[in-house]
Amino acid sequence: MTERPRILVKLKAQTRPQHDSIEGNRFGKAMMDGTLSEADYLLFLQKFYGFHVPLERLLRRINWSSAGIDIEQRCKARLLERDLLSLGMTQDEIASLPEASTLPSMSTIQEAAGVLYVMEGSTLGGQIQARQVQKMYGRTADNGAAYFSSYGAHVGAMWKSCCEAIARIADNNEENEAVIIASAQQTFQALEHWLAVESSIESIEVM
Repeated sequence: MTERPRILVKLKAQTRPQHDSIEGNRFGKAMMDGTLSEADYLLFLQKFYGFHVPLERLLRRINWSSAGIDIEQRCKARLLERDLLSLGMTQDEIASLPEASTLPSMSTIQEAAGVLYVMEGSTLGGQIQARQVQKMYGRTADNGAAYFSSYGAHVGAMWKSCCEAIARIADNNEENEAVIIASAQQTFQALEHWLAVESSIESIEVM
């Protein structure tokens, strides 16, 4: 059996508290226990959109060629936009959604790798959430659950290639590893803060 790269072992262990904390946010808990209203599901997607849009702007500034990553393929704001349109929002309403201003630093590819670890890791849990959304609201990737469905049957392969890229970026260098881990922790914390912040999002009737 191939030994797992050291950076991935460290990331899993050292982001566990942040990972567990964000899984316990009110949206995630209500979704998993089946009590999330469809109106709150819409708000949940609006919040994710407001986080992904500015984060993806920063991710696009990084030169990923040495890591073998096609960052456009991994950006998911477009999937969230599709879901929001399916749920009854207009393009103008989506464009006016508030965006997170507290974001992790992303001036190096090591910092960006920490962000990518968090954002791509969420696709694994997204498979479970997609099943919950279909069960609760009858929504699939075609009508309001594209974000949680993400890569469909290719989730495993996409996650594997992401992990390989992170290992290349870390390069078994402890300084690189420390930067990647700190960035991943900051990303979890920034997302949790954003989900908890009361925003000025107006209620939209779900269609």
